[in-house]
Amino acid sequence: MLPDVVGLPWDLARGLLNETDIRYNSVITRPTKSFFSLEEDEYYVIRQRCLEDGVLEITLAARLLKEVSGNGLQNQ
Repeated sequence: MLPDVVGLPWDLARGLLNETDIRYNSVITRPTKSFFSLEEDEYYVIRQRCLEDGVLEITLAARLLKEVSGNGLQNQ
């Protein structure tokens, strides 16, 4: 049985997958527009799917950083 790693930080998810000897490939996705900065040092699993050859494809994304304007309010 495959572990459900969606929503987990990549470091934790990778450890779980390695413990269970599951073959996987990781793919990093990025937003099409770069309006917000990304926190590129910490990725999260946003999707997992099992390919026909039995390899688990893990899609990763970085968190978006919140921007704060000069008056201290968050930009939305």
